Amino acid sequence: MTDTALDPSKAPVPATEGASSPETDAPDGPGSTAAQALAAAGDAEQARDVAALDDSAIAAQKRLGASRAGLVQRLVYGPAPKAEELSSGAKIGKGADGKGLSRAGQAMVKAAIGCIGRGEAFEADAKLSAALRKAVAEEKGYSFTVPEEFGGAGSNYGDLALAEEALAANGLGALAVEVSGELTIGAGSLLAYGTDAQKSTFLPMLSEGRLMAFALTEVGVGVNAKKVQAYVELDEENDCYRLHATGPRAKMYITNASHGALAGLVARIGKNGRKVGLFIVELPEHDVKVGDDDPRSGKEGAKTDWGFECHSTEVSAFMANHNSRMEFENFPIPRSNQIEADGVEVLFYCLRMGRCMLAAMSAGYQRMLAADAAYFARLRTGVGGRVIKHELPRLNLGTVLGGALQSRALSHLSLQQDADGVDLAGLRDLTKSAASGTAMESQAATEHVLGGRTFHTSQRVSDSRANIHVFGVVEGEDDLILMGMVKDVTGGFTERYMAGMLGVIQSINVDDDGNPVAPQDMILRITPLTALKYPGRVVKATGRLLSNASFWALVGWIVMNGLIEVLRLPLRLVPTAWMPRYRALPKRLRGPARWAERGLRFVRWQNLGLNLWFQLELTRAQIPLQRLGKTMEHLTAIVALCYHASKQDITQQRVAELQSRRLMAKTRAIGILSDLVGMERLREVVAEVGSDIEFGRSTLITDIEPQMYAMPWE
Repeated sequence: MTDTALDPSKAPVPATEGASSPETDAPDGPGSTAAQALAAAGDAEQARDVAALDDSAIAAQKRLGASRAGLVQRLVYGPAPKAEELSSGAKIGKGADGKGLSRAGQAMVKAAIGCIGRGEAFEADAKLSAALRKAVAEEKGYSFTVPEEFGGAGSNYGDLALAEEALAANGLGALAVEVSGELTIGAGSLLAYGTDAQKSTFLPMLSEGRLMAFALTEVGVGVNAKKVQAYVELDEENDCYRLHATGPRAKMYITNASHGALAGLVARIGKNGRKVGLFIVELPEHDVKVGDDDPRSGKEGAKTDWGFECHSTEVSAFMANHNSRMEFENFPIPRSNQIEADGVEVLFYCLRMGRCMLAAMSAGYQRMLAADAAYFARLRTGVGGRVIKHELPRLNLGTVLGGALQSRALSHLSLQQDADGVDLAGLRDLTKSAASGTAMESQAATEHVLGGRTFHTSQRVSDSRANIHVFGVVEGEDDLILMGMVKDVTGGFTERYMAGMLGVIQSINVDDDGNPVAPQDMILRITPLTALKYPGRVVKATGRLLSNASFWALVGWIVMNGLIEVLRLPLRLVPTAWMPRYRALPKRLRGPARWAERGLRFVRWQNLGLNLWFQLELTRAQIPLQRLGKTMEHLTAIVALCYHASKQDITQQRVAELQSRRLMAKTRAIGILSDLVGMERLREVVAEVGSDIEFGRSTLITDIEPQMYAMPWE
């Protein structure tokens, strides 16, 4: 888990960070349409960031070798995935004995839960205990997905998801977090990019229970990999790199980082270098200051010429885990420890699994909440009888169960898609956002059932609160990754059909000499008011647009898809039960599934409408993109729920229907094309309020002295 002030995933517009070959100058190529749009809108720096991010994502995608277009993209633009594909996630969970966990997973979970029963799972300070880690390591829990040739259990990510869910469901969410970080972004980076020698050296250490972290986040730039400041310099004499990461360059919010652990550390090669590298670092067993005795040198009286510090970041989340700030001063790293790949590309590669595992943990946490709240509701007598007899507590309990099943369905579908060679672009981000959102909702629903007992310090429901809250920002902040999801899903359409409009608008934002016009004269949208203010430029743009091939391709797309929608209209009169696609679904799930799939097809028109309305200004319009992303999230979750639950028992099918109908209500409440004018006014007011805050004019807070930040980044 990493700091998430910014999202390292492929963001849409505006983007936030990252680069496949991070540079201080412009990328070599023009980049994606999104990058070009930012450049045309006058934001050259973000355009460079987005173009570089795209390079990283593309490189990681090539490494994955996905051969099929993403599921969400096909749900929106076609061809529609077959029902068998949509229910394929249900394959996960059958296990070796057909009942769930694999044998390796059963052994790991049994060992961990056994420590709870013996009172050995946590230390006196509520940290995960050495006894727990030892018991889990003996069952190869810390090397669960590491191949057997390196001492691991050789299991797959689907089995890992089941184990993580089981741990979280039984009060060991902190252990699930630790194992997830160890195996997705830790061992995952080595397995995908490490040399044979590196794998042979470090993977057996994980099999023995040694922790591994991924150190990207920095004090000064957060998780903005594009601008990472930690750097290494080559020390030829000692055949090593020297790592410099102090002050604002220090690494922080690094889960699993502790004395004696391993870390995959992202650093710039050269203080002002253009390339970002990844290095495997063996962290010292204790803090070291420059000038301390150096027993490793073998020379009497030898002193260290390097320093290292590791201490807790003192965050309220992940309290049971190691979550650390690390400083390195002239720290030696053997040259053989460099992973020959771009650090940000590796991050992209591994995050897909990190997000799927977060959803699995979210399912487990919510099952735990539901079990504890249901136990209370069945026993507690309130006004009018036992709590469980009343409709609102039942709704709250159903909300928690629905969130758990939704998180599981999306996690399993994503993992099976990955195993089947399908591009996870879109689905991985949507899965994470939906899972963290339902976890927050479930925490609140549980509090409404349990009341004050939810906050008692002895209750695991109380212990889970901070971790559940932080799920919304680790592995990518939800709103940002949702906008990235929109870009992933609609990117092909944008590149093919909207690039002409972008190019035309960009062409009228330069003067006759090819220089950009003044910022106040830049045209981001062509509207009737724009035509009155800049008639000559608008006429020029209209002429260029009419002669642009991609414009006529867009017109053709609109006509063709419009005709298809007209031809589809009579099908709305056909009962769902008569349609082969839905006949295999339980009766209660047919309607929601059909409604959601139809809604996803309509997303193509919503995206087109936003592009035509906002045009180049869509590079700055985060609110509309977030709404579109949330709509896609709800609809895809309904589809996943219905098809997943169709393979489960009747109790889960009831939960799936309840959650689907709740999501249907939420989707209907989101106005996109129906509220373009209202959304415009909302954005105007947001800009006004934001400006008041930015320049210290907001009287609601001007008389309050703010508290200084912990670990300031300046």
